[in-house]
Amino acid sequence: MKNRRIIGGLTFLILGTLLISGCTNTGSTSVTPTPQIIYVTVLVTPTPTPTPTDVITPAPTLISALKHNFTDGFWCRDKTLNVGKAPKDVRECYKFFSDGTFKWGYSPGKLMGKSPSCSGDPNANCSYSVNPTGQIEVEGGYAFILSGDTLVDPHDPPHFTWSSTGIP
Repeated sequence: MKNRRIIGGLTFLILGTLLISGCTNTGSTSVTPTPQIIYVTVLVTPTPTPTPTDVITPAPTLISALKHNFTDGFWCRDKTLNVGKAPKDVRECYKFFSDGTFKWGYSPGKLMGKSPSCSGDPNANCSYSVNPTGQIEVEGGYAFILSGDTLVDPHDPPHFTWSSTGIP
C-alpha cells in the first residue's frame, strides 16, 4: 500500500514536470505551436413537424357510370325471405333520398318504411352515407358497393338493381 502511494506520487510529480516544461519556452528563440483542441458546439435545429390540419374531404360523388340518379327510383331484387316461419318469394327494395335517409321493404309483406336494422324511434327515418371508398353504408351496418346500376352486397346475393318502380 505504501509503495503504491510512492509510485502514484512520483507519477504525479513526473507528469507535472513534463507539463510545465512543455508549456514554457525558456532560452529558446523559436516558438513551436502546441496543438490545441478546439471544441465547437453545433446547434442542430430539428426539422419542424408539420402541424396537423383538418383535411376537408369533399363528399364522394356517386359513380358517374350510373344511367340514373342514385336517389331516383328504387333498388330492388327478387329473393326468398323467411316471413314468419316460412320461406316466401318477395321483391325486396330500398329507396334512397337525397337528404341521407332511406326506406326499406318487401312485397308482399312489408310496405316501404323503417328497416328493422335501424335504431331509435319507430317513426324516425333510417339514414345512409357514402364512405370514402364509395360504398353506401346503411344504418345497421350493411355496406353496399355501387357498380353501375347494381347495388352489390357481397355477403348476400342476389344484387339489387335500379328500377323506376318499386313497391308501395
